[in-house]
Amino acid sequence: MAAKRAFTIMVIFPILGGLAIGGYGVYRYINGQMLNAIFDLVVGLSFLAISAYTFFTGREKIARYVSAFITVVGPLAFLKQFDSTYIYWIYSSAIILFYLLEYRSALVLNLVMLLGVVYLVPASDQRPEEFYSFWVTITLIISFSLIFALNEEASKRKLHEQSVTDALTGVGNRRAFAERVSNAVIFRKRHNLSVSLLYLDVDEFKNINDSKGHTVGDQAITRVAQLITTMLRETDSVFRVGGDEFVIVAEGADLSSALQMAEKIRNEIESQDLVAGCRVTVSMGVAELVDDDTTDSWIARADTLLYTAKNTGRNKIEVEAEAVS
Repeated sequence: MAAKRAFTIMVIFPILGGLAIGGYGVYRYINGQMLNAIFDLVVGLSFLAISAYTFFTGREKIARYVSAFITVVGPLAFLKQFDSTYIYWIYSSAIILFYLLEYRSALVLNLVMLLGVVYLVPASDQRPEEFYSFWVTITLIISFSLIFALNEEASKRKLHEQSVTDALTGVGNRRAFAERVSNAVIFRKRHNLSVSLLYLDVDEFKNINDSKGHTVGDQAITRVAQLITTMLRETDSVFRVGGDEFVIVAEGADLSSALQMAEKIRNEIESQDLVAGCRVTVSMGVAELVDDDTTDSWIARADTLLYTAKNTGRNKIEVEAEAVS
């Protein structure tokens, strides 16, 4: 959805920019300002070309940076070729840069553009009131644009966190797990480092819900997630992928190390009084990623091992060709 929105923006925005600047070119041509008209028409056609390029190739990121380059260079070239009466183009360029790029890049290019203005339009060439008016205005424009961009960035970050976080437990959700496990497969193939999956399920969780109620059941799930989280290394990640199912991605852990981690977690959960009057235990399947694994085959092996553990007694860990009670 976000990619489609970015693509649509970079098709429509250059068209609007091209028509607006091209319109100036037509106006100046009619009024006999040939050089100005040619300049405007070249910039306008450049924006239209960017729109066409984005539409036919889908490479909106390249289109953004090319548009940003024109947005910076265009006004400066105009000031260089003509005179400071066209300095008002800097105002719109300052805003557009924050619209095209992330705020850090936009801020850097704005500073570059302002340095160009200082060089091309020295303070000695301006009346004091013009000088003061320009710099106060451009400072306010950039400041408010930056504040808006920072708020937008924070909102996007918060929405992304919400989209990949399990609302009940605060650990990663199924979507986050899909991203993480895919990256783990790529990482394994690039760096040839071990990585293992620990697929975990709370034993007879339905009985807890039925006998104690869903509120107590939710509290038990939350406590299990908290216990797992406190026992992981910095390179490990835990995700809730079902009602009472969790998956741990243990980066840098071979089967032996992952088995030790799983046993430590199983023992800790069993030793805790998570639900009054109920003994809470977990079963696990542990699978190390191998060279010919895909994400689906890796997950399927861990899932199969988990259900082997549950079907052969529960409160145990099942690994490749080995079960540990």
